Amino acid sequence: MNHFRSYRRSSRSRYFKIGIIIIVLLLVINAILLYLFINTRNDNKILLRLFSSNNKELDQIHESLNQKDYQKAFRYVVEAKKRVNGFMVPAPDVTQKPPALSAQVPPASSALATPAGTTTIPPQPVASLPSPDQMAPLPLVFAGTGEYMLICEKESRILYIFRFVDGKFSVVKQYPCIIGANNHAKKLDGDFATPEGVYFFLRFASGNGLPEIYGYGAYVLNYPNFLDHKQGKNGGGIWIHGHSAGKKIGVDIPDTKGCIAVSNDTLKEMSTFLKPNGTPIAIVNKLQFAGLATQRTLSKELQVFLSSWRLSWESINTKRFLGFYASEFVNSEGMGFQAFKQQKEKTNKTKKFIHVTIENLAILFPPEYGGKIAVVRFLQKYHSNNFNSDSKKIFYLKKGQDGWKIVGESSY
Repeated sequence: MNHFRSYRRSSRSRYFKIGIIIIVLLLVINAILLYLFINTRNDNKILLRLFSSNNKELDQIHESLNQKDYQKAFRYVVEAKKRVNGFMVPAPDVTQKPPALSAQVPPASSALATPAGTTTIPPQPVASLPSPDQMAPLPLVFAGTGEYMLICEKESRILYIFRFVDGKFSVVKQYPCIIGANNHAKKLDGDFATPEGVYFFLRFASGNGLPEIYGYGAYVLNYPNFLDHKQGKNGGGIWIHGHSAGKKIGVDIPDTKGCIAVSNDTLKEMSTFLKPNGTPIAIVNKLQFAGLATQRTLSKELQVFLSSWRLSWESINTKRFLGFYASEFVNSEGMGFQAFKQQKEKTNKTKKFIHVTIENLAILFPPEYGGKIAVVRFLQKYHSNNFNSDSKKIFYLKKGQDGWKIVGESSY
């Protein structure tokens, strides 16, 4: 009996402890549920504000479409998308490793979106970019000593000016800019998007002969280039230009129809040191960098290729010369490989000697092709027994199993 009473007391004590634990657990669960409820309620408030803002944007888009103001419609679409993306921030992927040879650099500053959908660009501080002694801006590989090259970073709306000295690219200037209202890469005529890729200045058009909206003037770019045509992209009239007098980019003028616009003072300053013909510009969504060793390896690889191409031409060994071209090659006159082959075979039969020199060399790698496409600009001086010429050329090279091949050619 005593044992039974002792057992009952111990059981009651055990159940009491279990009951206390259950009560504590219930309190903890209730606290968690209350916390989740409060957070969910806050999220619901955020969602309601988001839906309300986007509903206004939809009304503005509808009104813009009715007025056939497609530039403004794209602007509202981009602002609404930014707002939604800001709410739906994905969880970080801890399993993903950063790239070994390149690193993305945060923008020096960001554009400030106003409730009305316009964009105000604050003064641009000096960018905190990687040291040119260690890293190179990914699209830029080689240039002549002292040459200037441009990179437009669409995400931050900054136009960087790099200079190539002692085998390194150093940023010497940076300017705020605005781009097309459509935040994507340009594909079609009238899509209000700024293209992404490697382009070159064709000429500078003075503002005196242009509509007032271009301000001080405009650098005309070679969009669409060979690669754009291959991808079926069209449109044209992509410039780097100024703006109407008395207005400010990013404030009175929030975006463009696809061009890159800078202030008139900026354009005037740029015109004092940039060449109006042949200056390269890489337009990227986000600026990336590669190790200096990688940049120099690519530079040497492409220069060896060009030297071998030149020597094969000078040797008047037509078969060897044609081996540098891909079967898909198209020249600046729209001539395919077979027609080009027949022309070279016929021409070279009349040659007793050929001398070719390459000057003003620049090498760039469009980052969207993962290192498999290179763009090479140079001045070709050709001298033979019966013909002499100077040609401004752009080669588009593709790397395959047999190494680099020339797939396209154009002029600038």
